[in-house]
Amino acid sequence: MKPGRIVGVLAAVALSVSALIPLGTAPTYAQTYAQNNIDLVLSVTSFWEDVLTPDLLAEFESQYPGVTVHVTFTETGFFGFGPSDNTIDTQLDSAEELVTSADVVYVDSSTLSTEGTQAGYFLDLAPLVMNDPSLDSSDFIPAVWQSFQWDNGMWALPISTDAIVLTYDPAAFDEAGLAYPNERWTIDDFANAARRLTQYNADGTVATAGFTTNSGGSNLDVFLRALAGTGLYDSATMPNAPDFSNPTLEYLLQTWYDLTQEGVVQGQGGGRDTEIPLRVEGINGYAERGFGRNEETTTRYATLLPGGVAGLNVQALAVSAGTQYPELAYELAEFLTTRSELASNMFSVSPARYSLMNSTSTTQNTNDNGQPGAPGGPGGFLGNQNAPEEIQPVIDQGLNVGLPMSELRYASYLSTALTEMNSNGGDALSALQTVEVQAVSDVQVAQARYGTVNLFVTPPETGPTLAPGEITLTCAVNTGMGGGGPMRGGNLFNQDQWDQVIADFVASDPLVGAVTLESVQTDDLATLAETYDCIILPSNVVPDADLSVILNLDPLLDTDPTFDRNDVIGNTLTQLQQDNKTWAMPIAIEPQMLQYTQELFAWAGVPEPVNGWTTDTFTDALRMLKSYDPDSVPFSANDPSGASLLMLIATYGGLPIDYRTDPATINFTDPATVDAIRQVLDLAIDGYISYDGLTETDQDTTVAITSNTFNQFRGGPGRPGEEATTEISTPYPQGSQYGVLAYEITTGYVSATAQNPESAYGFLSAVACNPQLFNGMPARQSLIYDPVVAAAQGEELVSVYQQIDALLRNPNTVVFPTLGGGMGGAGAISFLQQYWLTNAFDNYVLEGADLELELADAEEITLAYLECTNNIVIDTTTASDPQEQMRELGQQIMGCAASVDPTFELGF
Repeated sequence: MKPGRIVGVLAAVALSVSALIPLGTAPTYAQTYAQNNIDLVLSVTSFWEDVLTPDLLAEFESQYPGVTVHVTFTETGFFGFGPSDNTIDTQLDSAEELVTSADVVYVDSSTLSTEGTQAGYFLDLAPLVMNDPSLDSSDFIPAVWQSFQWDNGMWALPISTDAIVLTYDPAAFDEAGLAYPNERWTIDDFANAARRLTQYNADGTVATAGFTTNSGGSNLDVFLRALAGTGLYDSATMPNAPDFSNPTLEYLLQTWYDLTQEGVVQGQGGGRDTEIPLRVEGINGYAERGFGRNEETTTRYATLLPGGVAGLNVQALAVSAGTQYPELAYELAEFLTTRSELASNMFSVSPARYSLMNSTSTTQNTNDNGQPGAPGGPGGFLGNQNAPEEIQPVIDQGLNVGLPMSELRYASYLSTALTEMNSNGGDALSALQTVEVQAVSDVQVAQARYGTVNLFVTPPETGPTLAPGEITLTCAVNTGMGGGGPMRGGNLFNQDQWDQVIADFVASDPLVGAVTLESVQTDDLATLAETYDCIILPSNVVPDADLSVILNLDPLLDTDPTFDRNDVIGNTLTQLQQDNKTWAMPIAIEPQMLQYTQELFAWAGVPEPVNGWTTDTFTDALRMLKSYDPDSVPFSANDPSGASLLMLIATYGGLPIDYRTDPATINFTDPATVDAIRQVLDLAIDGYISYDGLTETDQDTTVAITSNTFNQFRGGPGRPGEEATTEISTPYPQGSQYGVLAYEITTGYVSATAQNPESAYGFLSAVACNPQLFNGMPARQSLIYDPVVAAAQGEELVSVYQQIDALLRNPNTVVFPTLGGGMGGAGAISFLQQYWLTNAFDNYVLEGADLELELADAEEITLAYLECTNNIVIDTTTASDPQEQMRELGQQIMGCAASVDPTFELGF
């Protein structure tokens, strides 16, 4: 018997025994497993890292004495990013890696496929579900419950879901003289609307498409499947085989292909565009656009997809076919589906269970059968998101008539067919025949893998063996990138370099036997300092933090032979001080830089800024790039802080906010400043600067010049399908009067409760002395000019470091703040003082208002706001907790803003 069959037989025996033992009777399991030490491994998306706490898991472990749950957090989930090599073998290899990593795994449409189940990688949960008297399937939204059921099996237990519907701008439809879309529309109706809604340039080229499936392939597949009306599988075969014989498909693909050739629809890989009037999109994607500068400026409505359905993107938990404990793994998955902490994520529109809708204070509707409906009322259930009230009724309806993900099996091949049409001259029938052969072949490859691999969940690594008196130092690392990017499977992309630094440090410190790095999402020092000895954060949180939970580092800095205060770049160390004490170790700095695409510069004949730009040479570069490609916008900043615009204004000789003083000096109406503002904003009006792009650059578009940060953890693979270009970083242009720079600081902290403060500090010091760990710039001058560093990181990069160091040494350089440290306390006051200035910019650029009048009004309001914030007092007798004090401070800051400007509304 093959090894893989052994696992299957053992699982089958276990399941047959389970039929004799009612599930849900915890004492029986407790008696069974209390005599053993059982390790269950749970692998979930890193977006749950802050909510899937030890206390939550302890509730499960308390029901099963002897069972310990070990959690690993990965980048898998919510966004569906998969390997760029999308062959069937690559997909199956990824699935195999997933199910050998844990007993219970997070899955969604990007990780659990028909091919994966036919390869035997996932445990069929149907027998366990049928024998579980405590599981009430009627508690789940029906279509969500059915989403992972196919081939007579049930492959995952759902937790939450997003809904995919059709949204539209009624004003655009009215202007075009079109009836609003509805669920009865055909592909011809969509084609007509796309053509009539499309906006054109003067030369006849498309300026804005009329219709988009937004995120590309996945939403397009849902849309085409809804139009087709039937599944793309043969229900008469078992397992269900791919079937593309529906005669409707050829016409659907041909029409869509023709529309993409005309440019009137934006489909695969098109990215988001808030100006497109007709969109197929997930509700979480729609709500996401509420962030930033309120990109969504029009009221949109929604309707169901063709056929009266909504698409679903369901998040769920599956059990590995390689688990040694199928019943316990199932029990863990089922337990987690009951937790509102996991179901109430910002990437889903609703929990899978009706009972969790109640627990999250959402109302329930009833459907025609009197069963609970989708969450209702304005806002609905969006975790941290809010659905517009105009769209909420369609969400409610869509969840009740959702298209289960099981009905989308093989739909991804439709996108493949469209890609095939690009290479075969637009022959839809031939493309369908090609992908059907491919789909059948892929299924055969998957089935051939069944039983050929000895699936076995790798048990968690045991901790190091410590000598008497040794400790394990724990250090939290916040990568500053939302959890998914810089860490893979709990490891940094340059984990080998970190491991070497850790090994060297452990060898040098007789009290430390091991160092454990853990990725975290929060920058709340009070929370982190309770658990970890040391903390590494991507920004300076000293101004707004509760400093009682960390140590003053001055005594440790002063006795560190590797540290020299005069060696720290610029005034970085000063920024980490309060009350004449230093609270953080400067590890690296991340200057905000300009980044230009070398290929675009070469094509346009633009000289590269080898030694940096002056104001004149930067302006010349913009004009040459625009002349080469008149439809392009040469500069599009990627900067939510707004510092990029202020820095450009300073290079032209204006300082509306002078950050060289403390507090910053407000002077919007100085003639030199007004002139500088006008010069920069006129570049935006004339199309040289993407004004709408000041807070978000379209990540699917290559621009000639953008802004970026020497991020301390940037790295790893790009997005699938990205075309390789050479991006070169350079400082902002420097003016004749002012130099400009904005940067954030990677910082290290020692907990006030650290087991050994000297060792915790020593590790941070070792990290700071190893710049290869970071993509950021070393915070010490000695490292910048170290030939070893130059050899390791490259002469070009070190040359940029040295340019920045020279800027910081220049007394005429103005350093601008960033948003890296968050929006609490002093950070919020500083950020809001430019709010009215930005409004004045908007009114001039977008509305054609008088610039001098707008700036005068903005200055008056800003000064009144700052006077109000100067009088803020926090009553520590009523708000004794530091977090309560921070909330109270935030409320008073917002109160000051509203008191001086009744129209005040923060755009995120």
